[in-house]
Amino acid sequence: MGIALHDKTVVVVGSGSGIARAVATLARDEGARVVVAGRDKAKLADAYDGLDIAAETVDITDDSSIAELAERVGAVDHVVSTASARARGKLADLDRKDLQLSFDTKVIGPTMLAKHFAPQMNPGGSFVLFSGVHAFKVKVGYLGVAITNGAADFLTRCLALEQIGRASCRERV
Repeated sequence: MGIALHDKTVVVVGSGSGIARAVATLARDEGARVVVAGRDKAKLADAYDGLDIAAETVDITDDSSIAELAERVGAVDHVVSTASARARGKLADLDRKDLQLSFDTKVIGPTMLAKHFAPQMNPGGSFVLFSGVHAFKVKVGYLGVAITNGAADFLTRCLALEQIGRASCRERV
């Protein structure tokens, strides 16, 4: 076990597999208190059974659910969002509801995560948002994925700039 994240709290929003699982287990291995959050707390708890990783419920498309998670978790050092709902298909096949869910899950939800967790972020903390290759590499059938990932990438840049601006303002006061 490492110590890079000793005494740090890491919140990972996403599933119990793939990137979310890799981030959660690595953070735990580096000494962090890890909280995973998703729509199905029981499924997450099963996925991380025996790993000393706490599971919480959050619906990333619901602001009150996000606010309640932030309140339950308290002070944090790092928040990672791997949540996604991919709207795949060619333009003619895309439905508004799928595009809205994709944006709500990967762009609006993480914006609200930042809004609700930023006030309780410890100094030196971070927000990590995942976009994807289709934000930069155009491929037929991935229009919805591409525009959602592009928006998530731009959101990350905007949040970084806003946080830098806040730090600079505090330093001048």
